[in-house]
Amino acid sequence: MRKTYVLSITVAAFAAGIAVGKTTVEKVKFVAAEEVKWDELEGGAKIGTLYGDYKKGAYGALFKLPSGATSAMHSHTFTYEAVQISGTSSHWLKGEDGTKAKKMTPGSYWMIQGKQEHVSSCAPGTDCVFYIWQKTKFDFIPAKEAAPKAAAATPAAKK
Repeated sequence: MRKTYVLSITVAAFAAGIAVGKTTVEKVKFVAAEEVKWDELEGGAKIGTLYGDYKKGAYGALFKLPSGATSAMHSHTFTYEAVQISGTSSHWLKGEDGTKAKKMTPGSYWMIQGKQEHVSSCAPGTDCVFYIWQKTKFDFIPAKEAAPKAAAATPAAKK
């Protein structure tokens, strides 16, 4: 009985080893700054993937917002997290004007929940680069503006 148990464990471990061996696992990865491939995004922003695929699922990337740029009010379907690398960025939520937004300098961390409408801006002087990661794919959803008030009917419009 004990031999059967040990044999079963050995066969299972061997099979698991083969299954793991079939997957490609990087033991080390080095990406020099000049090797980052940047994709253009809305408003002059750029994203440079370091791992994963931001168009399909989980990823980690460098995100660049040009100096002096301010995004439109927007949201992302899923939560993202970021750490500032260079420049000074600010982020504020719908209903705020940005005057009280915390200045995110290199080393600063933030997280914005999915579906939370916000604005991101980069102070003039230096492009803002931050490391961003998500457990899901990246998207940019422009905020829906408040519906315009109905115009008063003019005499020509009445029947």
